[in-house]
Amino acid sequence: MRQNSIHSISKSIFAVALLLLMVSNSANALQESDIASQMKTNIDKTTDLLQNKMIQQEEKNLKIFELFDPIFDYSSMSKIALGKNWKKLSSQQKIDFKSVFTQKLKQSYIDKLQLYTDEKVIINKTEKLKRTRIKLHTVLIGKDQDYKIVYKFHRTKKNEEWLIYDVEMIGVSIMKTYRKQFSEFLSSNTFDALIVELNKNKTTN
Repeated sequence: MRQNSIHSISKSIFAVALLLLMVSNSANALQESDIASQMKTNIDKTTDLLQNKMIQQEEKNLKIFELFDPIFDYSSMSKIALGKNWKKLSSQQKIDFKSVFTQKLKQSYIDKLQLYTDEKVIINKTEKLKRTRIKLHTVLIGKDQDYKIVYKFHRTKKNEEWLIYDVEMIGVSIMKTYRKQFSEFLSSNTFDALIVELNKNKTTN
């Protein structure tokens, strides 16, 4: 699959950006009033986990997934990533894509989080765009430069909880980048070929 702008983002920046995603208590839905405070509070928890040399990497990965899985809307992310191609799929194909795409995202996050060192993240503000959309504006304090990172939340209809459906780093939307990749690939390949490609490259960014 063709290289593009997402690959130009520093892996260390991406690693720290993902710290803010791992902040949900699996027993409680994230509410609007809790977004900034809960994410801020739990950054320390995740940082401690990443820096803990006593925990094996495999166990650390499992703990990380326990922390951030509940706050990701993998279904919406899958739809956004495929764009108009999503409607062309059968029910089973949608299930297959969501499964393999989710695994690709998780592996990508794990690979990058292992590069985390001691960068700091500052939460600036939440911005309510409309009743069901909120942006969380943050700044990554790097050693040589600061970077703006925006986390995009939407409120689900089913449980009225707030989940992340996209992240914008240095002006680049992760989901839009994937959508461009997949659209280009599907313009000259079949959906089955895309699934094969994703399974083959789960550990690539």
